[in-house]
Amino acid sequence: MYVEDRVTETVRLDSGAVSEIRSDRDVGAGLRVVGAGGRSGFAYTNVLTIDALIDAAWAATMASDSEASGGEVARMDLRERVVCRPVQWADRPADRTDPAVKVDALRAVDAGARGVDKAVRNVLGIHVDTAQHVVVATSDGELRRDHRVRTRVTCRVTARRDEQLQTGFAGPGAGRGMELYADHPPDGIGALAAGRALRALAGVQPPTGPMPVVLGSAGGGLLLHEALGHGLEGDGLARGTSVNAPAFDERIASPLLTALDDPTLAQEYGSYAIDDAGTPATATKLLETGVQVGALTDADTAAQLGRPVTANARRESYAHPPITRMSNTYVQPGKDDPTTIIADVNRGVYAVTLRGGDVDIATGEFAFTASEAFLIEHGEVTRPLTGLTLLGNARNALGSVVAVGDDLALTQALCGKDGQHVPVSYGSPTLLVTGLSVAGGARG
Repeated sequence: MYVEDRVTETVRLDSGAVSEIRSDRDVGAGLRVVGAGGRSGFAYTNVLTIDALIDAAWAATMASDSEASGGEVARMDLRERVVCRPVQWADRPADRTDPAVKVDALRAVDAGARGVDKAVRNVLGIHVDTAQHVVVATSDGELRRDHRVRTRVTCRVTARRDEQLQTGFAGPGAGRGMELYADHPPDGIGALAAGRALRALAGVQPPTGPMPVVLGSAGGGLLLHEALGHGLEGDGLARGTSVNAPAFDERIASPLLTALDDPTLAQEYGSYAIDDAGTPATATKLLETGVQVGALTDADTAAQLGRPVTANARRESYAHPPITRMSNTYVQPGKDDPTTIIADVNRGVYAVTLRGGDVDIATGEFAFTASEAFLIEHGEVTRPLTGLTLLGNARNALGSVVAVGDDLALTQALCGKDGQHVPVSYGSPTLLVTGLSVAGGARG
């Protein structure tokens, strides 16, 4: 049984005007029953009474094709034996902060964006904070709880020059409260998003074809998240639908790459003390010097794969069943200076950030769109590029990493899978990848 009490506040500033201030509270329980044949049944309720919980338990039992026992009812000692220390906390809790303070922060975001250039036409700023209490009770008598807090501010800027429109985005987040703005001043968030929009206005079409690509921390982190992380989630591995299924203890990437998924990182956006099935969080090594050594599992997929349980059962809310998901996934830093990495490229592209794309976990084929990219000429970053897409195969791309920087950074996002969205972080240092192709413009 997973019980949740979550309060979320959203403040939206659009074109300088407050368009939304909304506070939501969601309370409920999700119950999951695994039948003798391994089939799962799931039901949920937002009414936390004994009768409602029993009704949900009956519904989950019927969905699992289990037969209700007519014998003596099993009783369990569900006293809390282990106290898990939260890994997300707030020194300035956002849920206790006056919404006017959040509006003022968004006005500073707006002013920071508009102060960059008169070409800025529209600024959309959104502040979202969440305080979540979770209690999980399992059929083996374990009861654990977690307290999670997250704050994120996003800014999307539209800039126009002549008849051309471009957008820029910035969206820092953390597993903390209003102190997020101390590390990311509001005016700086707006200026960053505006700068990206303006550079896109000045962008030229990229060259096309295979060429060296330098990925910034956001770009390299998203490549890892999509091209490797999803392929190592236990459900795809158990079904045999992931290209990574038969590859344990094989080299699938450059020996320069060691990668982890770690929900225990203090105050990171995708962190938690227990997963949503009640398993205490722990770091999982996915790659060890290019060798696939780990998988992301829950109890069910771990049993099917014969691998350890890694505390990666996650759900969007009590109304969703848990599925295997990433938390904070990143490449460990290397020893190369990022400026030297760029200087070693005669002609190529520097993809600072990527904004998502498509990955087929069965084949590893992917396409990513760059939200900010530049041309590299004779070891120097020169003209901004627009409309750039990176094409490749996960194993080829990861195997062609020839330099790893020492500048690890994490990016915060919401990751979607099977209709559920959960907070994650992904990151890497600067990477030099030779096994990618560039598309999106005239060949040059």
